[in-house]
Amino acid sequence: MIVDSHTHILPAEFRLDGQRIRRLDATFRDLFADSRSRLATACELVEEMDRTGVDLSVAAGYGWTDAGVARTSNDYILEAARSHPGRIVPFCSVNPLWGTEAVTEIRRCVEAGARGVGELHPDSQGIADADLAILAPLLDATRELAIPVLFHASEPVGHAYRGKGSVTPDMLEALVRAYPSNEFIFAHFGGGLPFYALMPEVRKSLARAYFDSAAFPYLYRPDVFNVAAASCGAERVLFGSDYPLVSQARALAGLRAAGMPLSDEQLVLGQNASRLLGLAPASPD
Repeated sequence: MIVDSHTHILPAEFRLDGQRIRRLDATFRDLFADSRSRLATACELVEEMDRTGVDLSVAAGYGWTDAGVARTSNDYILEAARSHPGRIVPFCSVNPLWGTEAVTEIRRCVEAGARGVGELHPDSQGIADADLAILAPLLDATRELAIPVLFHASEPVGHAYRGKGSVTPDMLEALVRAYPSNEFIFAHFGGGLPFYALMPEVRKSLARAYFDSAAFPYLYRPDVFNVAAASCGAERVLFGSDYPLVSQARALAGLRAAGMPLSDEQLVLGQNASRLLGLAPASPD
């Protein structure tokens, strides 16, 4: 089973009325300042999956700053999962700064089928420089609900790009140390955090952290899969495309170009995500 653990879908109105959404939400404004930026609906995602042989896709939100935009996005993703059973796995997204309102929205979404929270964007959401204690209500709730939280991550070196942000490996490692009982998914190979797992104390702190490969063709050579597997363990790496930014076909071709041992490739392609999220393939028609 192939699981794409990092995709994004949005209601068609976000494409048609992007100017209004940009005015309302800082993260949408940051990521989609260019009206030509790629947005995809649930139907477009499923069509892509059918073309590429992806069985299941995790559909995540963005790090919303407007509660109304967040709820509209969350509702759309939840409805997409109901409309495409066994194909789309819903995540919901909130801003941790909303406190009890964020927790209420997470619980509402989990009751409706959400399997995780995210993607959070600490820079645009205003939590990158906040004390880690500000995350306690959200992380206490997700720990109780036994669901992971997906965080955007970025590299402290390399080229600049829209939405890169400042959430680097040192910040993420501090997060897992502060909340050792929570399960986290760090996007974009955690900004390179898996490489530091060659340090025994760091590897120990990452015992409940996973790293997805979202947008890796823009960041790394395919070798990154083998490097991450060797440093933090193949059981901690999740295949993710970041569709529609990167097509699933391109992301799959890049993973296969890495030439991983078959057992490691199968873990990354779906077994890890299936175990983490309790997934099952779609039933045959």
